[in-house]
Amino acid sequence: MKPIPPGAISAAAEAFLRPEADPLPSRRRERSWDLCFSHFREHPRPTEAMETSCLHLGYYLASWGMLRGSSFLFRQTNLLHYQGVIEVIEKYDEDLRGWDVPDYLDPEKYEQFSSAWTDLRGALVPEGRASLTLVSKVMMGVWGCLPSFDTFFVATFKGLSETRTERGAWNRAERDALGMLYDVYDRRADEIDHVRDRYPVWDFASGGPSERRMTRAKVLDIYGFHESWKS
Repeated sequence: MKPIPPGAISAAAEAFLRPEADPLPSRRRERSWDLCFSHFREHPRPTEAMETSCLHLGYYLASWGMLRGSSFLFRQTNLLHYQGVIEVIEKYDEDLRGWDVPDYLDPEKYEQFSSAWTDLRGALVPEGRASLTLVSKVMMGVWGCLPSFDTFFVATFKGLSETRTERGAWNRAERDALGMLYDVYDRRADEIDHVRDRYPVWDFASGGPSERRMTRAKVLDIYGFHESWKS
């Protein structure tokens, strides 16, 4: 893959989060991830707050376009649909809480991720329906462990790819794509950690910054989304 230019990740985070653009940045869509992520960090047993957990996940997905008019979630589900998803989240929380880009090459962790992916897909949508963006979006919202493989993120990283094989890897959230993300992190670790230090995660109780840091996968998610979305 082509290297990401120095400073590009920091610039994307600055432009995406717009820290000086609004006196109430916590009200903007860009922070809907923060609120969902914070909820699930504070509730390692989310089934004990089932209704609130369903509401957090559902609102986060809606705010990022997963309940568009043609989608399965919009046409055929209501809040009760997410109960099965929350049960899967609780089942895998111990395995995936804290799993982040530096762990992508660990084969045992990858198997846990793969198993969680399969179970989430089964709980979210019927067999045969498109699921790449939706499942990765849930994993990002709950654990922050994987970028959302949506149209913009995939377009950015396909643009950085140099071979047909590399470009094809971004059609699946599997070993090859995760390996390339690990390489990106390995080259830009200091810059990614600087972004994490500069932009803390917001929480609902305060409506502002908390002591939590963004995951490294979230930083790459912001970069991938913003680079294609801005154009």
